[in-house]
Amino acid sequence: MNFRLIPPSPLLSPFVRHYWFLEMEASEGAGHPQRVVPNGYVELTFHFGDRLRKVKLREDMQPGIIISGQKTDFFDVVPTGKTSMLSIQFYPHSAGLFFDIPISELANETLDLREIAGQEADELEDRLGNIQVLDNKVTLIERFLTNRLKRVEVYEWDRIAHNIALIGRHNGQISVAQLAGAACLSRKQHERVFKKMVGLSPKQFLKVIRFQYALLAHQQHPHESLTELAYRCGYYDQSHMINDFRDLSGITPGQYFNACETPYSDYFE
Repeated sequence: MNFRLIPPSPLLSPFVRHYWFLEMEASEGAGHPQRVVPNGYVELTFHFGDRLRKVKLREDMQPGIIISGQKTDFFDVVPTGKTSMLSIQFYPHSAGLFFDIPISELANETLDLREIAGQEADELEDRLGNIQVLDNKVTLIERFLTNRLKRVEVYEWDRIAHNIALIGRHNGQISVAQLAGAACLSRKQHERVFKKMVGLSPKQFLKVIRFQYALLAHQQHPHESLTELAYRCGYYDQSHMINDFRDLSGITPGQYFNACETPYSDYFE
């Protein structure tokens, strides 16, 4: 297996967290389901090898280039052969600067990029198919993103950027009212702006980040009881944490931690 994290160019670094690349032989993963849980990011993913099969209520083969919105739910993906994929993780409030679609409409959706970018997506996929070197693929993708970068009201973007920083600093343990106050907006105005830029309501996003922090906290404190973990992560009690885990991952915390020997947080890596 080959895994790489690639930093974005200075121009895109305020908006893109990083690129990650995964290459895996068929013998390493084909046929083995992988659970995908909410991680707080919108991602643009390029498949250069065999496609992944998405399994939820029905089974769908993923297109060559997909955009995945914020998630409040889980699903499984199954490799069908040799995996070779590059994914772009946008900061939670930044994907809307690149795509002519309300980011809230992407919540719990995985779309073919052609549905949003049309011929641009077709041309990009064709050109990527003729490039063998990964770094050259990244250069072409960055050119595509740079050309699509839109300018928005700076004050609006800065307000939600400040909110995202506060949420990370407090490990998701901050109230919606505090976030609205920090943005100098009423609760109603704040929810509209936050959902427009992030794709989820503040309450939904906080639930995802609290879940992600629980994964990190368990990794850091593996001998704590579930009750201790629940209070550390800002849940009302253990039952509250169990309910959130079932919503977001389909299983209880105990089942999750037993299935993953080293639970890993995408958000707090």
